[in-house]
Amino acid sequence: MPKWLIILIIVIIFVIAVAARIVFSNRGKRGEEMEQVLAVEAMSAEKGDVISTCEVLGSITADKTAPVLPETMGRITKILVKEGSYVEKNNKIMALRNETIGFEYEEGYIRSPISGNIANITVDVGSMVTPQSPVAMVVDYARVKVEFNISETEAGCISKAKKVFIQSDALPDESFKAQISEISPVIDPMTRTIAVKAVINNNRKQLKPGMTVRVKVNLGEKSNVVRIPRDALLDSYLFVAKDSVAERRDVEIGLIGDKNVEIVAGVQEGEHVIIVGQQRLAGGEKINVLLRGE
Repeated sequence: MPKWLIILIIVIIFVIAVAARIVFSNRGKRGEEMEQVLAVEAMSAEKGDVISTCEVLGSITADKTAPVLPETMGRITKILVKEGSYVEKNNKIMALRNETIGFEYEEGYIRSPISGNIANITVDVGSMVTPQSPVAMVVDYARVKVEFNISETEAGCISKAKKVFIQSDALPDESFKAQISEISPVIDPMTRTIAVKAVINNNRKQLKPGMTVRVKVNLGEKSNVVRIPRDALLDSYLFVAKDSVAERRDVEIGLIGDKNVEIVAGVQEGEHVIIVGQQRLAGGEKINVLLRGE
C-alpha cells in the first residue's frame, strides 16, 4: 500500500474521531442543560383589593383673598398689624390722615375687608395712598383649594363625588383628604388636560397658599378579586410553579393597579405564580421554588 494512502487514512480516522468527540460532548452539555434546575421565586395568587391611582402636581390657593384698599386718599400715619397676624373683618389695619384738598387733615382708619391673615403689607408709615392702590392683602386659608390638571384620557375617572389625597414634601408625615369641587368642561388644546379644583379643610393652617403638592387621584378600584403582583405578568401571560415545573399560562386580566393586577381567568386563588426569574422561562423547565414570605 502506498505510503501517501496510509497517511490519508490516518488523517481521515483522526478527523472522524475529533468530530465524534465534539458531537458527543455537545450532546452531553445539552443533556446537562435540560436537566438543569432553575431557581425562581413565587407567590400565591390571593383575593384582595386592586387600586389604580395616578399622581400629579398641584398648587395650593387660599379659599378667600382680598386686597385692602383705603376709602380715601391720604398719608399712612400708623401700621397697626404685622404680616402673618390674624384679623377679623372690619378690624383696623392702618391709621390714615386725609390730605385731600378741602379737608382739615381728618384722621381715619383702613379696615380689613374679610377675616383672615395679613399676607403682605405694601406701604410704610408716611406713604401716600389712594383708593385704587392696595396697601395690604388678607387671606383666609382655614380652608384651601388645590388646583391641578388631569389627562383627558383619565377624565372619566373623576367626578365631584370623589376625593383625592394630598401630600407635600414639606409635610412628609401628613396626608390630606380633598373633595373635588370644580371640573373644567373644556380640554386645554396645548396640554390635552382638564383643570380640576378640590377643597381641603385646613384648620391647623399647615398648607400654605402657593405651596406645591402631590395629588393622588383614584382611577379605579376592585375589591375581593384574584390578584397577583404586577411583576409576575409578562404581556398577557405568566408562569405558574406546579410540581416543581414551570407552566406557562395565558391569562385574562382586569384592572391593572399600582402594585397588583386583577386576574379574571387563567389562574386560581392559591396557585403559585412566579414573580422572580420568569424572564428565563419558556415553559416546562424544572424549577426550585422559593415562596415569598416563607
